[in-house]
Amino acid sequence: MIELSPVWRFTRSGSGRGFLLHLSLCAALSVAVGYGFYHFSLNWFKEHKSSEKIIALQLVDAFVTNYSAIRAQFGSGAPVPASFRAHAIEAFNKQNGDNSEFRLSSVGRPGREIVTPPTDAQMARTIEAFAATPNPKPVSALLDINGEWVFRTVYPTLAREQSCVSCHNALQPEKAQWHLNDVIGAFAIDVPVSPFLRTVTWQSTGIALGLFLALALAGLTISLMHFRQLEALDASAAKLGRTQNFLDNIIENMPVSVAVKDARDRCYVLINRTAEAIFGIARGDLIGKRTPDRSDGETATELFPLAGEALRTGELQTVDEHVVHTHHNGTRILTTRNLSIPDETGEQRYLLSLSEDITERKQAEARIEHMAHYDALTDLPNRTAFVEHLTRTIDAAKVNEETFAVLSIDLDSFKEVNDMFGHAVGDDVLRQLSQQLRELAGDAYLARLGGDEFTLITPNGDHPALAEIFARRLHGAVETDLEINSQNLRVAISIGIAVFPVDGADATTLLNNAEAALYRAKADGRSRTRFFETEMDNRVRERRAIQHELSSAIARDELRLHYQPLVKIDGEVIGFEALVRWHNPRRGMVSPATFIPVAEESGLIMEVGEWVLREACREAASWSHPLQIAVNLSPIQFRHGDLPGLVHSVLLETGLTPTRLELEVTEVCWWRTSLAASRSCAALS
Repeated sequence: MIELSPVWRFTRSGSGRGFLLHLSLCAALSVAVGYGFYHFSLNWFKEHKSSEKIIALQLVDAFVTNYSAIRAQFGSGAPVPASFRAHAIEAFNKQNGDNSEFRLSSVGRPGREIVTPPTDAQMARTIEAFAATPNPKPVSALLDINGEWVFRTVYPTLAREQSCVSCHNALQPEKAQWHLNDVIGAFAIDVPVSPFLRTVTWQSTGIALGLFLALALAGLTISLMHFRQLEALDASAAKLGRTQNFLDNIIENMPVSVAVKDARDRCYVLINRTAEAIFGIARGDLIGKRTPDRSDGETATELFPLAGEALRTGELQTVDEHVVHTHHNGTRILTTRNLSIPDETGEQRYLLSLSEDITERKQAEARIEHMAHYDALTDLPNRTAFVEHLTRTIDAAKVNEETFAVLSIDLDSFKEVNDMFGHAVGDDVLRQLSQQLRELAGDAYLARLGGDEFTLITPNGDHPALAEIFARRLHGAVETDLEINSQNLRVAISIGIAVFPVDGADATTLLNNAEAALYRAKADGRSRTRFFETEMDNRVRERRAIQHELSSAIARDELRLHYQPLVKIDGEVIGFEALVRWHNPRRGMVSPATFIPVAEESGLIMEVGEWVLREACREAASWSHPLQIAVNLSPIQFRHGDLPGLVHSVLLETGLTPTRLELEVTEVCWWRTSLAASRSCAALS
């Protein structure tokens, strides 16, 4: 937008237009004042000069009258009054010339004058008017005489004495004769007015111009002050407008519902966009009304829950997590705050309602809560939820002196399923198995602790008999084939059972003992059920202790290699087989049959197997004869890790010829890893 100059803004403003009107009025007033001053001065001039000249002529006339009265004292040769007067005027005019302030003349009556006739027709008409008027009076007038403005005063002269009448009649015997008190002429004084008019004109113009400038300056000052005030008001209004727009935008785009009612008539005053979206209402149907006309009136009334309470107390009223049913968006969960807003007198003026839609947040919290307590793959309760439920069940059983059982369930050979068919198939197996177990569990609490391990808390009842019934049902449920990706897979489960309170009075003990019974079931050939026995706990503790000590055996240099000769039938030694032994400072020599299964179950076999491979290759590389060296590998080493890469790096590191190295899979469960082993061996070749 182009920024206008201050002068242009002032001109276009109301103040500027008012100032232009003020200038017009000032001009009219100044002209009127100047014109009035001009006419006042001219009238003053007329009155002042008229009275002044009349008084002078009256004095002259009085002097002549007095002279006439005492003329006899001067002898018979004294001039008659009329002659004396005429000669005196002639002498005055000669002395002052034509440039004097005024010109004095004594004229006779037209056609009957003795010496000086009237100078113009106007003067002649004036004198004749004197003659026709009894007791004539002097006359003054502003006249244009031959293009020159003059102020003329004409004073009538009468024949006051008989001597004057006789003298005039003697001088004009052939003309009409005078009589006593006849108008015989007049004194005329002509005062040039042009210099005075010029002076008055300049004065009038100066007064008008000065008044105009003064009034214009005063008007300009007032207009500028008014303009600045208007601009300040406009700036304030613009700022207020921007602030209003800003607040409107803020309120309109707030992520909470904002609604305002008039506290006196309960009419809706304001509803923002979020309120429309949450409640499915149109603000046009509500603004200015107490209740909506449409069928969504019930929804609209939920904009102000506890409105009456807020107006009564004048305090903030909070309605936490209340449910609103909308026709367009179903059920919503809201948190609403109502607050009454007083006016300057303290009377309640408006009622403000702020509602936040927390439906998605509550749903997200529910999902998070569900994810925290339920398994993502099977949607069964997870370990956390199971432990919490087991703790509550124990507390209730203690109070009611009841008994229940914990069943630890594990899927047999599940690792082989993952290795042979992939983890996606393994996940499908777990989902179908969990569905079967859920359908069979009924009122029992079923959970998945992780991997292929499930747990079940039986209802209270006669145990261990009820637990054994549950176990038989579980075995029977999984004996059928599972159809996975058009393939039929048969799986089996092993179950360990611990009974409360005989096998444990707390959650940790019960769960550990159930797992110990599960280990015993697997050790006895799998697909079996075993109840917890005290010796199982000792065995589990022993296995955990061995696992803990084995984890640091390599770092403490406790592992040793024994070499068993490989001999042909004819007695020729062709190589040696490397056998690992563990010499524990506390236990002494630990049998591989004891620590190898523990290493395989705990994953330590990867670290132990790598140490054995590296040590055997390093030792064989130092032999003087190129004999074979055989190293046993656990099936787990084929399933996990990069076995070809490991062998390659060890051969490079030790310098052993690859043809001298033989890798053997341990005899135990060799069929379970045949597929993975064949793939790894192909890579090694």
